[in-house]
Amino acid sequence: MNIENFVKVNEDGDLDIDKAAFQSALDAEISRAVDKYAKGKGRDEIRKQLEEEAKLTADEKLKAEREEFEEYKKSETIKLNQEKAKAKLEGKGFSEKEIEYLLGNVGIDSEKSMATLNTLIEERTKFVEETKKKAIESLQQQQQQSGAKTLINADGEGEKTTVQKRTSADIIGYYSNQQQNLK
Repeated sequence: MNIENFVKVNEDGDLDIDKAAFQSALDAEISRAVDKYAKGKGRDEIRKQLEEEAKLTADEKLKAEREEFEEYKKSETIKLNQEKAKAKLEGKGFSEKEIEYLLGNVGIDSEKSMATLNTLIEERTKFVEETKKKAIESLQQQQQQSGAKTLINADGEGEKTTVQKRTSADIIGYYSNQQQNLK
């Protein structure tokens, strides 16, 4: 509705508004709007607009909730993998600081993390076993050079008495046998 259609200049040069014509046009405009709304054209347009806004808002909320859930799931998966890794590392010859460092490298991929830890544990076990073997061999060489008997087997198993105790036991046994022969 154009208001200029209802404004007129009177004989004095002043502006005058045709109130009756304006009211009639306004009533007609309101009547058309009511009819349009009653027929549903206006409601459908408004409903569509509101639904689109709500849908966008709902989609955005859903997207944000999904992202938040994925972050939570990732965080909890890493925590679970770290707990598994810690249980696996304890008692395998790693210090607390080493375990703490290794747990910092555990990720969301459980299989990859566990494979890496298994390799590390195997290498640590090999190193410890080789070190034990070298230490035993070194002790055996020292014992042989000093004329003492071999007390520890190459695989680390066997009697673990000291050289002095064994030699003393041999000497006591020797004298015991001598005393029995004298009787």
